Amino acid sequence: MSKFIVCVFDDEKKAYAGAQAIEELDNEGSIAVYEGAIISKDEKGNVSIEDAEEEGPLNMASGMMVGSLIGILGGPVGMLVGSAVGTLAGAAVDIYSVGVGDEFLNDVSETLMPGKYAVVAEISESWTVPLDSRMEALGGSVSRTWRIDVEDAQIERDVDANKREMAALKEEWNQAVDTAKEKVTARINETRDKLKALNDRIEAKIDSLKNEISAKVRKLDEQIAKAGDDARQKYEKMKAEMKADYDKRIEKLKQAGQLAADAMS
Repeated sequence: MSKFIVCVFDDEKKAYAGAQAIEELDNEGSIAVYEGAIISKDEKGNVSIEDAEEEGPLNMASGMMVGSLIGILGGPVGMLVGSAVGTLAGAAVDIYSVGVGDEFLNDVSETLMPGKYAVVAEISESWTVPLDSRMEALGGSVSRTWRIDVEDAQIERDVDANKREMAALKEEWNQAVDTAKEKVTARINETRDKLKALNDRIEAKIDSLKNEISAKVRKLDEQIAKAGDDARQKYEKMKAEMKADYDKRIEKLKQAGQLAADAMS
């Protein structure tokens, strides 16, 4: 599993120094950075991405998950988020698909006040001291949370609910007559459409997970190659656990997809 970190600073210069320090920790093998960006919050509370160019200190603009987290940090749950520089706008953010809790968001909201800057990143770390020490030396405060993806469980619940609905409607159809049968048929078709949409969502999620774990394993292999003995062992264990977790999630999603397909037949 990976973590989200938000390192808050008083000004832009310190935030860029913080981003450079995080990049250095990544180069040393102390942490593994998957996505990252520098953000600012203006006096009106609007959040903007500051380093959306590849030559930025983190050598990347915000990726999908970090971009979604930034959208949540910029306002109420359900606000709009995008990847362009400036005030974020685009597709609606779902807090549950991002995988963060209220406690973490409340903690960040207390430190990321208007006029402040922050480095937001998704990382893995073998221990917390290197990052905390570097950020504290630069005057930054660190908030972190494990990233927990609850979207999988929601998909499973949605499939189960629609499967039960389909079974009940088929039973009702067998007992209905005349115009009532037509109405039930329409509801069956609506439920079948929902199951089809869920099946498409599952396939997209599986593809996304495969791409994500592939990228993260490559990154961890890079860190293993340059880390010291203690960190190397932790990264190797981390990689094995991460692969096992992703394999388990993909298998459960495949099972949910099969249930959806069976219910549609």
